[in-house]
Amino acid sequence: MNDHATDRNQLIDCDVHNFLGDLDELVPYLDLSWQKMMNIGKFKKDSVLNIGSFQFPHVRYSHASNPLRTDAITPSGDYPGTDPQFLVKDLFERYNTTYGILNVGHGSMSAYHNIDLTIAYSTACNEWMYDKWIKADPRYRMTMVCAPLDPKATISEMQRVAHRPEIVGLNLQNVNIPMGSRHFWDIYEAAEHYGLPIVLHPDTEGSGEYSPSQFIGPASTYMEWHTTLALVAQRQIASLVCEGVFEKFPKLKVIFIEYGFSWLPSVMWRMDKNWKALRESVPWLKKLPSEYIRSHIRLGTQPIEEPFKPADLISLIQMVKAEEMLLFCSDYPHWDGEFDERAFVHFPQELKRKIFYDNALESYRF
Repeated sequence: MNDHATDRNQLIDCDVHNFLGDLDELVPYLDLSWQKMMNIGKFKKDSVLNIGSFQFPHVRYSHASNPLRTDAITPSGDYPGTDPQFLVKDLFERYNTTYGILNVGHGSMSAYHNIDLTIAYSTACNEWMYDKWIKADPRYRMTMVCAPLDPKATISEMQRVAHRPEIVGLNLQNVNIPMGSRHFWDIYEAAEHYGLPIVLHPDTEGSGEYSPSQFIGPASTYMEWHTTLALVAQRQIASLVCEGVFEKFPKLKVIFIEYGFSWLPSVMWRMDKNWKALRESVPWLKKLPSEYIRSHIRLGTQPIEEPFKPADLISLIQMVKAEEMLLFCSDYPHWDGEFDERAFVHFPQELKRKIFYDNALESYRF
């Protein structure tokens, strides 16, 4: 038995990050024209002074020391999250993980200005993840990346790879278009058809030309940016509900990973209050906003909020009947991840079973 085994039998980790060790890993999946544009493969030699070379979109906020755990550096000395076999040993075997869902960690190009390159990258990234990671261990599952600024391209990519059983969600990412917008409705229709939930994870905020910056403008520091990421989720949930997305697509689920969840009661209560007084402005809503949220929205547990009295967190969950809404996330290998069950020690056994396994099994396409 491993050193962190408990009396639970199964665990689905809904946020495991894998990284490109080098952009050259994408060379087998990209045409020469894209390789040249990205200065990879044989074209690396053509940029002696590195002038005009491709740069992956980076978030403007840098962690004061290192955003990744230095104890997760691979045995060969490579970046954390770049070695499938080591990740299995360092995470899955240590914590008795049944399945780990990969959300690509080096960033997407969702908000990048060159949409054609974004499309090419998305296809290459999905193939790289499948070949290098999914085939490495049967416990790996993945969310596919796409180009949300181009719905037709996103649907085409779903048609190409969504039949693979190891793909359990669509990693849509945030761009500066509210998620309730009709821009996304064809994507939602396709996702509903394939049984894939939409997954939202912090990534493009501030890292691309078409990315939101927490809706009131950019933050000044990493701490401010990291603390206020939850505002993005709150705004998107309001958009999804108020625009009637869940009336239009009754089987769709949207999963918000790494935004926390302690803010959920205030959002639900405020929306319910406003709906009672302002329902004429949203006549397509047939029930309380909180009912749509409870049925269609799922939230990752990380970064879990820790009140002065730990049991108060259970009360907060019970206040809004969110027992079926929460999904365990380790956020491996990030600095603020949760890698064991100490944060859940006060939770009832039935609630832990839902968070660790049952809710993910119901929310993703397993």
